[in-house]
Amino acid sequence: MAKDEIVKTGPSAIVVPSFIDQGDHRGTETITSEDLQMPRLSLAQALSPELDESNPRFIEGLKVGDAFNSLTGKVYGKKPIEVVIVRVDKPRFIEFDPVNRGSILDFNVSANDPRTLFTTNAKGETEKPLATRFMEYVAIVLPDLEPIALSFKGSGIKTAKMLNGLIRLTNLPAFAVRYVFSPSVLKDAKSGGSYAVFSVKYAKKADPSDRYPFVDETTYEFAASFYESIKDKNLAVDTSEDEADEPLAKDTLF
Repeated sequence: MAKDEIVKTGPSAIVVPSFIDQGDHRGTETITSEDLQMPRLSLAQALSPELDESNPRFIEGLKVGDAFNSLTGKVYGKKPIEVVIVRVDKPRFIEFDPVNRGSILDFNVSANDPRTLFTTNAKGETEKPLATRFMEYVAIVLPDLEPIALSFKGSGIKTAKMLNGLIRLTNLPAFAVRYVFSPSVLKDAKSGGSYAVFSVKYAKKADPSDRYPFVDETTYEFAASFYESIKDKNLAVDTSEDEADEPLAKDTLF
């Protein structure tokens, strides 16, 4: 394809052949939000199927601790990733089969269900809830304005709570400010093994005089439009229980 046949269109600078109209959606009319799977910003753990060459989900070049797009297979590596939060979703609970963790027993466990609570066994030991808590967000990755979901569970809940705190501090629309997620490695106190988690902080300010790292106008308008298109929709996030993490202690919950 000749270079003069390629144009950049839209705020996300998608490169398409010049003969294709980006506003033409023929053939996709029957696809609804319920039929879509939202890609997730994931971290490669030692046992992640994306690292297994015999697994259909294998991603070439992915390494332990790398961030990647669970749907497209795009590898972000271990470098910080700048995102804009478009929507903060309500926490949800999912009960997985304790034997086959990839199998879901109950996709919609109520927040006040006993399965969401820590319990104490006959030996006086604390046992984690039967249902796994997920805190999720709809976001866009900069600078390409790539839609993606953020999903936290286990030790990742600490990151989600920190993100919520940062969002609340601004007292602005969620998509007014830029954030940076960085892969980091933690040690499991019980097993001695390591696993990857995200840390979060505000992105670098474009103008030192600004109080927060605000988005530019184009990004703000894109994010606002995206928010309006999904604000009343339930988006199916790629959810799995195959990522290693450290169970949270009882006193770290709300």
